[in-house]
Amino acid sequence: MTTSKLPPMKSNQILIITSIIILMIGGFYYTMSPYQNCIRAIDKRIEDVRNQLATETDVTKRDELELENKNLISQKKSECSDQFSW
Repeated sequence: MTTSKLPPMKSNQILIITSIIILMIGGFYYTMSPYQNCIRAIDKRIEDVRNQLATETDVTKRDELELENKNLISQKKSECSDQFSW
């Protein structure tokens, strides 16, 4: 029976493997975290309001949409942070 021994890993190989694992975990957390999901949902609503603003000609409706846009921006800053703080 022969067993082949692998050569010991060099420190730079260990560093590269560790870095890749850390980046994978960070990327997974970024895509799956409740905070990022909240930010993405509000960004989508902001985009929808801005698209409506771009085509709206009624002045009162535009004022309502601009107010909604401001509210969503402040909500993005405060609500997601408050909801999902550590």
